[in-house]
Amino acid sequence: MVLSGSAHRWNGGMRSYLRTVMLLALAAATLAGCQRVGDQRWGTPHVLRIGIVSDPSSLNPLFVTSQAGVDVGQLYTETLIGLSPNNELIPLAAQRVPTRANGGISSDGRTITYHLRRDERFADGQPLTSADVAFTYRAILDPRNPTTEAEPYRRIASLTTPDRYTVRIHLHQPWAAAVSELFAASDYAYGILPAHAFGSTDLRHAAWNERPYGSGPFRVASWQHGDEIVLVPNPYARRKPHVQRLTLKIVPDSNTLFMQVRTHAVDVAELTDADVPQARALTGVRVIETPQNHTDFLEFQTQRPPLNDVLVRRAISAAIDRGAIARTVYRGLYPSATTEIPPALWAHDAAIESQPFDPARAAAGLERAGWHLRGDERVKNGTALTLDFAFVGSNATAQRLATLVQAELRAAGVAVTLKAYPSTLFFAPAAAGGIDRGGRFNLAYDDWYGGADPEASELYTCDQRAPAGPNSERWCSAAYDRLFAEQARTTDRTARKRAFAGMQRLIGANAVADFLVYPAAFTALNPAVSGYTPNMLYAFGNSQDWDVR
Repeated sequence: MVLSGSAHRWNGGMRSYLRTVMLLALAAATLAGCQRVGDQRWGTPHVLRIGIVSDPSSLNPLFVTSQAGVDVGQLYTETLIGLSPNNELIPLAAQRVPTRANGGISSDGRTITYHLRRDERFADGQPLTSADVAFTYRAILDPRNPTTEAEPYRRIASLTTPDRYTVRIHLHQPWAAAVSELFAASDYAYGILPAHAFGSTDLRHAAWNERPYGSGPFRVASWQHGDEIVLVPNPYARRKPHVQRLTLKIVPDSNTLFMQVRTHAVDVAELTDADVPQARALTGVRVIETPQNHTDFLEFQTQRPPLNDVLVRRAISAAIDRGAIARTVYRGLYPSATTEIPPALWAHDAAIESQPFDPARAAAGLERAGWHLRGDERVKNGTALTLDFAFVGSNATAQRLATLVQAELRAAGVAVTLKAYPSTLFFAPAAAGGIDRGGRFNLAYDDWYGGADPEASELYTCDQRAPAGPNSERWCSAAYDRLFAEQARTTDRTARKRAFAGMQRLIGANAVADFLVYPAAFTALNPAVSGYTPNMLYAFGNSQDWDVR
């Protein structure tokens, strides 16, 4: 299971003490060169072992349900458009990123033309053509498939293939984020599937799902469920990898994964907040930090009293010490958040400052809202100001946060009842009693991973109000919707940035949510690993550059 050590074996026939000593010295030198013990490195050159927590739900990129699963699919399939370590769109299976300047996007913004690379081949040697893109599109929309998210592809009015290396998409209406979202490494990464490997667009029972391959740097050699996934180079890959064997070691939990780091059983592992200080203290372990398109925040249920009053929401925000939360709950690892769009995205409005911790302002706001202090509690019309705080009980960060927020609001005269739920119930559909989508909370702890385009971080349009969409705060603003529509109609970045700035300011002014921190990804590495440079969304986007030296 563990790919480590060397293949050196002792041979018999040693007939003298001198020869024995010589062979011992040679073996020791060879082993030291392989394991690099002297400089605290470990492993085997060009063999990489990455630890992941839990088995992927599927190896079909259309069916994955986790960030890790999306990452894994990028090892062996390729999207048309990828994301660089610098968080810029880059062409993968496409020759170039379509823009208006290069003629890839029509003047009305409704037609996108992709020109495919002619040297792109699947791992079985067959060329990747426009027919494969069309097949993948049909498979995404096939109702028999449990496609994780098909909504963006329903914005396509038609997809045509003028020739073997041209794909033309016609949209129902202009959509500035289309190139970042469709057949791209974004919220999901639907790599192009080899049409000839499937009998139909019903992919549910295809043999390919167990040993998938595409045009990516690797192909899956074996998948031992719950144990490991072994990948080897795609001999026809355009992006040829340096690593000659890649093993994804599957472990049951983060504690086990960190033990694998300590014992040098893996070369790469993502760290939890609690692991980071310990990993930094380990001799010979390199820890890298990657800013992400990720925001942790408190949801305010704006349609449920008492947080349907913007004065109360603003007062609650002023009573919460985000600096203390960043230092204690998040161990000082992450910067405090200011808006729903993280700094990793070009549309982040850096002019917006963090909400200050201001108990006096909180008290004044509650007084203006009619909640008067009586003893140590706030009362209005004979009713005490009480909030329930919903969170996933198994989340240690949420537990620490809820306890701290409860104490801070108690100091402001607000009683907070903590309600811990199983993740299955917290995230369940509203019709199934879901807490978040069902609006069964006043305050709730949540986080959000955006996509390659800032649009994916803006959740608050009226049509996305829960239970229909992710706007669990159920806030609705015509002004916000107008700005959202404006940014969607133009590909001009300056105009879009102006619209996004307006949206961020509206969210802040209306205290729709309380943004806490922008989490980063911390990864422990064998110092011999090179080229491992995640982007703001995923860690496996540049696997052709990885190596173990």
